[in-house]
Amino acid sequence: MEIYKYFHYFVYVFNNTLYSRRYIKIFYKIMKILKLLLMFFFFTFHVQAKELPKINTKFYLGIYKSFDKLTSVATSKYHSDYPYHTSTDAEKENLGFFLGYNFYLDNLLLGIETSFQENIGKDNNPGPDLTGTLTYEKLKEIKFNIGYNFKDFVIFTYLGIGDVNPSWTSYQNDPTYIRDYWTRGFAINYKLNENYFIGLNFDETTFDINYLTSFYAEEVHKQSVRVRFGYLF
Repeated sequence: MEIYKYFHYFVYVFNNTLYSRRYIKIFYKIMKILKLLLMFFFFTFHVQAKELPKINTKFYLGIYKSFDKLTSVATSKYHSDYPYHTSTDAEKENLGFFLGYNFYLDNLLLGIETSFQENIGKDNNPGPDLTGTLTYEKLKEIKFNIGYNFKDFVIFTYLGIGDVNPSWTSYQNDPTYIRDYWTRGFAINYKLNENYFIGLNFDETTFDINYLTSFYAEEVHKQSVRVRFGYLF
């Protein structure tokens, strides 16, 4: 059952991240930027050195364990007496999947990666005189990576955008919307052999949630540490 569940999540990544129209556009835009950067670096090396740089590409995928912390502050113009502050008290450790494609120009790394995570966090006590549970789930992100390859270690930083699905049980019929948020962080990977690697990611994100019926506006800050295991093709 666990294997089936993981496979289901992985299929969800493909169906809802890479192959959604919006993410396809983002993917191709980043690919164009990568190509332009590669052409620039290739031309620079060609002019300044007799020996052309070695170009390599790697497709990879994997699974990660995420340790997430979310804090938020929310107010409402119709409930000004009841602002709330939250901090995740449940589902802080979550499972996710990632897949990506890296370009190597000698040891310089340029890449693109997408990831999916079913759960992010839950708060069972939104605030004074407020009932219900705030849940954040179905996180989808796409990121641009840049880094350097030190033989068995790869160190990189990244910047990307993402979506998350929030819900509040006290306002089950309250539609929500969330603007595309920016995420940033840095990571280190260690190659176990030619095909397998382990990694550690540190990232932080801030996103805004708007509840359209109760008129609550919620700013959420997320900090995550991810332990990753992946396969290189």
